[in-house]
Amino acid sequence: MSLRTRASLAATAAATLVLALSACAAPGDAQPSAASGPITLTFWHEMTGPAATELDALVSQFNEREAGAITVEASYQGSYADAQTKYTAAVQSGSTPDVLMMNDTSTGFLLDSKKTVPLSSFTDADASFSADSFPPIVRSYYDDGSGGLAAMPFSVSQPVLYVDRALATQAGLNPDTPPTTLAEISSWAEKIHAATGAYGFSMNMADSWMLEEMSAAGGELFCTPDNGRGSDRATGLQLTSPTQVGFMTTLQKLFLDGTALNPSTDNSAMVSAFATGKVGLMLTSSGAYTTADPQKTASKVAAFPRTSNSADAGVVIGGNALWISGDGHSSAQQSAAYAFVSFLHSADVQAAWANATGYLASHTGAGATAIGAQMLADPNAKAMADQLANTPATTASAGCRTGALPALRPTVIGAFTKVVEGADVTDTMRDAENQAAQQIAAYNQAAG
Repeated sequence: MSLRTRASLAATAAATLVLALSACAAPGDAQPSAASGPITLTFWHEMTGPAATELDALVSQFNEREAGAITVEASYQGSYADAQTKYTAAVQSGSTPDVLMMNDTSTGFLLDSKKTVPLSSFTDADASFSADSFPPIVRSYYDDGSGGLAAMPFSVSQPVLYVDRALATQAGLNPDTPPTTLAEISSWAEKIHAATGAYGFSMNMADSWMLEEMSAAGGELFCTPDNGRGSDRATGLQLTSPTQVGFMTTLQKLFLDGTALNPSTDNSAMVSAFATGKVGLMLTSSGAYTTADPQKTASKVAAFPRTSNSADAGVVIGGNALWISGDGHSSAQQSAAYAFVSFLHSADVQAAWANATGYLASHTGAGATAIGAQMLADPNAKAMADQLANTPATTASAGCRTGALPALRPTVIGAFTKVVEGADVTDTMRDAENQAAQQIAAYNQAAG
C-alpha cells in the first residue's frame, strides 16, 4: 500500500470517527442530576516512564487534598492514537472518561466531535482564573474561537536548537553565541563537519513537525486559509511559498553533501548520536534535553532558528491538554473535573511536572516556585522557558488546526524524504499539497 493511500485512508478513518462521535448525542442532551455525595472521576492518560510516575504522584496529591469529596482514578490508555480510538468507542457506549488527556494534533478532531465542554465554560465563572497564567502562545494554540480555552493545556513542549559544545569549539565556533537563523545553522554545520568529521546537523524526521515549525518560524501559514483558525475550516496545506522552498533547499543541500545525518523515523537514534558527540547541531523537542545531555553540561540549548524576518514568525507548541467530557456527565462531575485540571495547572504542580518530565511549565508563575527557580538556574532550561514566554501569538505560530492533521503529516514527510534524496523541491511539495487537499476534503465532508 502506498504512502498516499495509507494517508488517505487515515484521513477518512479520522473523519469517520468524528462522524460517529457527533451522531451519538447532540450537545445539550439531558445530563444526569448532580451527585449529592463524594465524586469519583475517571481520567485517561497516555504517559509512560518517569512521566507516568510523576502523574500518579500528582493524582495522589490531589486525592489527598480532596479526601471525602473527589477521587480521581487515573488509567493508562496506550498511545494517543489508541486513546482516541477508545474514546470514540466510549462515546458510543456512553462510558467516556470525565477527563481525557489528548495530544496537540488531535485538537481539531476533539473540537469537531462536540463531545467535550470548553474550558471557558468554567473559567468564565471562576474569579480566581487568570488567562495571564498561560504564556500567550499556549492560549493561542488552544483558543476556543471566542477568546477562551477549549481545554486545559497541561504538557507543553517546543522545538529548540541543541549545540554540541565540544564540536562547535573544535570547529572554531563559540557555542555561547549560537546561530539564530537556518542560514547560520547551515554555515555552522558545514564548518563542524569539515573540521571534525562528525555530522554537522540533524533534525527530527519522524513526521512533518520540523517543517511546520520552520514555516511558522518564517511567519508562514502551514494550513490554508488562516491556519484553520478563522471562520472557515482548513482546506489545504501551504508547502511551496518562497520561504518554504528556500529552507527546504537549504536542508536538501546539507543532507545531499553528507553534512547532515538523516535519522529517518528513529528520533531516539538521532538524540543518541548527538549525546555521544556524533552530531554538532540538532533541531528537536525541548523534551529531549535530559536524554541529549544527561549531565546538562555538554550542550548549549538555544532558540529555534528563524527562516525569515517576518514579524509574524514564531514557534508552535506541542504537548497535550486535558479535555472535560460533556454528554453523560453531571454538572457536579464536570465541576469536579475542572477542579482537577485546575490543580494540574497550578504553578507548583507545573514546576514539579516540568522538573520531573522535561516538559515546559505551562504556568507563567512556575519559575517563581522553589522547584521552578532551581530548575531555571540551569541556563539551558532558562533558554527554553524564555522561548516559550517570548513566542508571539500570531496566526502562524498558533499552528495548523484541522482534524485531518495526524493523517497529513505522513504525506508531508513522505514528500520531504524525496527532497532529501534529491527530488525537485517545488514539484515534490506541490504534489504533497495536492494530496493533502484531497485528504482534508475527505475529512471535512465526513465531519460535516
